[in-house]
Amino acid sequence: MAISINLLTATASELQAKLASNSVTSRQLVRLYLDQIVQYNGYLKAVIAVAPDELLDEAAAKLDEERTNGRVRGPLHGIPILVKDNIATSPDMGLPTTCGSLALVGSNPRKNAWIIERLIAAGAIILGKANLSEWSWYRSNFADSGWSAVGGQTQSAYVRGGFHHGVDSTGGHSNPGGSSSGSAVAVSAGMAPFSIGTETMGSLIMPSDRAALYTIKPTLKIVPQDGIIPVTLEADSAGPMTKSVLDLANLLDVLVDSSQSTVPDGGYKSAVTGSWRDIRIGYLEPKQWFFPRKNLKDQKDATDQMLRDWKSAYGKLKSVVKVMKPVKLLSVDEASEGGKMDIWDAFHTTFKGLLEDYLQNIDNCQVRTLEDLIEFNKEHASKELPPSANNQAGLIRALHATMEPEQYRKLIASARDRCGKRGIDKVLEENGVDIILGPGDGPLYIIAGTAGYPVASLPLGYLDFNGRAFGMQITTRAHQEALLIRAQSAWEATFPQRQPPRLDEIIQSRSSTIPGMA
Repeated sequence: MAISINLLTATASELQAKLASNSVTSRQLVRLYLDQIVQYNGYLKAVIAVAPDELLDEAAAKLDEERTNGRVRGPLHGIPILVKDNIATSPDMGLPTTCGSLALVGSNPRKNAWIIERLIAAGAIILGKANLSEWSWYRSNFADSGWSAVGGQTQSAYVRGGFHHGVDSTGGHSNPGGSSSGSAVAVSAGMAPFSIGTETMGSLIMPSDRAALYTIKPTLKIVPQDGIIPVTLEADSAGPMTKSVLDLANLLDVLVDSSQSTVPDGGYKSAVTGSWRDIRIGYLEPKQWFFPRKNLKDQKDATDQMLRDWKSAYGKLKSVVKVMKPVKLLSVDEASEGGKMDIWDAFHTTFKGLLEDYLQNIDNCQVRTLEDLIEFNKEHASKELPPSANNQAGLIRALHATMEPEQYRKLIASARDRCGKRGIDKVLEENGVDIILGPGDGPLYIIAGTAGYPVASLPLGYLDFNGRAFGMQITTRAHQEALLIRAQSAWEATFPQRQPPRLDEIIQSRSSTIPGMA
């Protein structure tokens, strides 16, 4: 029986309907996605590893049998998923956990991350690990987004001509965004219907924005951090990356520890209403909330198109919501008091201890301390310190960072207050709005991340000059994930359907410029 599924557009919810109608089995789905990875990953480098065939077939067969016997665990039952390779999986999963670093190749976490156990219990099939910016982009200053020594350079599934090293390394229009680069690209390229990424500041939002995906970074710590290779416990969070808002809500229902937040009756999926009713929007001026030129290559045609399309989106929203008004939010510079109270100074202070705690609790690891890691990278410089990531300034900063506990607590509290109570909360209250909307190619996620508040993406358009996707982002008060999901679902119902990449054309446009590349 021929299976007719467009992997570039298929959502997990649509696949669940096909499974329920016996149009396809989970074993067949696994094979379809593995074939897609084999066909396209050589160019995209979005996936670091897939689980052994026999383990995947065994897991899928078990879930198919459960379905035949009338047991369906939920909307994730029998659906393949990819997870970022900084999320620990135990050896019996047949998958590495490397964070993209050769230093962690062969190491074995002693247990699965909390979220992996939740996914398995929900019936998801862990297909493999997604590539990422090595060490979640913390290791180096201005390394190429989406590059790791283990996985290579992740390529966008949308961008014609491929990644331009040295020009677009951090925020330019050809790069896939980081650090959850592979998680985003894999979904957009049909290698999995959805994925899990992580974010400290921007690592879910940026790659999702550039892959026309829906994501949400939840309120800090409502998704347990256990088993996620850390940058900082004060900002890290896992989150879903999906082609539909319903898929996002279904994943969030699994990822969030309901004891740490108020989940709506009926779960987050109950917030997928498709309606703007009672949602009041405060919007930021895009020209003021655009990435500065040092972070984003100034391509006039691209900039003009994004500004034009963002303005058009604002106009469309004004016709469908009751309240849509301009608001002013403190800038990134104001959030850190001109750098004097930069929350990253606190993050640097705790990184060494957090990393070493993780390294002490995995087996067969080549490094045990931050000093070991720095030396390992020097000894393997040809692979670990190439031109695309030729420094380890972040690790060196962390090695020498010192801060008294009282100063640390003061800095964290001050940052939360400035960006939270006196930032986002104040704007919402004084303007009588529920959410703040701004451009995707902008630093709104930094304000939300510093506050510890949720932030979410909204797909919008595609650049004429190279095909790259772009969109918008929204934030609100802590523990208001359901509100953001309502807004995302209303956006999904209001704006044109997201477009899949023309993947074969994209690969041909790149391979034709590289002699010998097939």
